Amino acid sequence: MLLSDALLFAATASAAAITSPLTPRAGLPNGQTTVQDVINIHNAVLELDAIVQDYTGSPFPTSLVNGVPVLEGVFKIHNVNRVGFVNALAALPYSKAEDAAIVQTVEDTVNVSIPAATVHLKAKLKEFQEGALGPVVVASLALLLSDHDTFSAAVATKLVGADPDVLARGLAAVANIHNAIQDALLFYTLNVV
Repeated sequence: MLLSDALLFAATASAAAITSPLTPRAGLPNGQTTVQDVINIHNAVLELDAIVQDYTGSPFPTSLVNGVPVLEGVFKIHNVNRVGFVNALAALPYSKAEDAAIVQTVEDTVNVSIPAATVHLKAKLKEFQEGALGPVVVASLALLLSDHDTFSAAVATKLVGADPDVLARGLAAVANIHNAIQDALLFYTLNVV
């Protein structure tokens, strides 16, 4: 009895799938999803940047408690970045309009917020050193650099039909962000570790 029910269900589901008018992109992440993912990363960066700018430092071990909001901000960026990474991997290649929208969003958001945040982070070296949190900053920057690079690579694989100027602008923004994070990572590594 169970086998016949299973076969009936499978046959019905197969027939429904064959006759359903699904578009190729139905249910999959698309360029608009990636635009929103970039905006989510940008918003998380702005939140962390505000926390870092307000951070006044404290001696160890009090710094372990006072530094929690900074770590929460790092993990929020990591989380929204990984959501974007998975969405980009699952997406079909973007349309030319989606390519342009993604690149413009990157230029207007994270290409501004991430370099600015790294400048503010570098200005807080003394505060993070005071609480012995420099190695935590180094590890956080290494994580976020990897997140940026892998998300950017996943998105780039979907820009297959992008106009050359759009692609060049996107690659320039990605490189600028990479370099800003790498610079902060090197700065903290040389001054802390």
